[in-house]
Amino acid sequence: MGHLKRLAAPPHLRIHVKEAVFTVAPRPGPHPKEECIPLLLIVRDYLGHAERAEEAKKIIRAGKILVDGRPIKDYKFPTGLMDVISIPETGEHYRILPIYRKGLSLIEISEDESGFKLGRIVRKMHVKGGHLQITLHDGRNLRFKELTDEIMSYRTKDTLKISIPSQTILGYLKLEEGMYGLLIKGPKSGLHGKITEIRRDVVYPAKPIVKLSTAQGEVASLLDYVMVVGDEEPWLKLP
Repeated sequence: MGHLKRLAAPPHLRIHVKEAVFTVAPRPGPHPKEECIPLLLIVRDYLGHAERAEEAKKIIRAGKILVDGRPIKDYKFPTGLMDVISIPETGEHYRILPIYRKGLSLIEISEDESGFKLGRIVRKMHVKGGHLQITLHDGRNLRFKELTDEIMSYRTKDTLKISIPSQTILGYLKLEEGMYGLLIKGPKSGLHGKITEIRRDVVYPAKPIVKLSTAQGEVASLLDYVMVVGDEEPWLKLP
């Protein structure tokens, strides 16, 4: 897939629909195409470090843009939820987060905060050799040879705090009432606050519901749409 018509592009992309017919299409990668921002658009349209696509490509191919601590030279690379964008030459650091009624965007963060990210556990399974493999929302796989009680307590929809790029586990957040949650999907995406209620006792085809106490008041959403991002307070800067 080389190009994407602007009229068909996800609405969260910060592009002018009538400026041209096509825009850059994301390459298959860690985030779905409907939930990502191609790296070229970040350099040109979001940060304004280039006026034209060719200028943005040169910057990216020179390895000047880091994603989660690693230089990425593919201008179609799909960046998404919780990814950290760093530019060492300018000292800029950003995290990709949902903003209420605007969709995914970049939030400027400090250098200290750029050293970690939060990952939502989407899969937990045993693999060859008796090892345990945990997959995070960004496609990252963590493999454990020694199965401690703490590691075995990890559940899907919980959150891990990991260092980047080394992937060392720095913390663990369990999805339960009283924790701090962020809505990452749906019409209320971007709202965040204390989780006041989780209702799992629903009858199919209904789905589990979560309620949050946010700045906009109490809101309800699907449990699949919430990500734990803190305990008493959020562990990262939120919009």
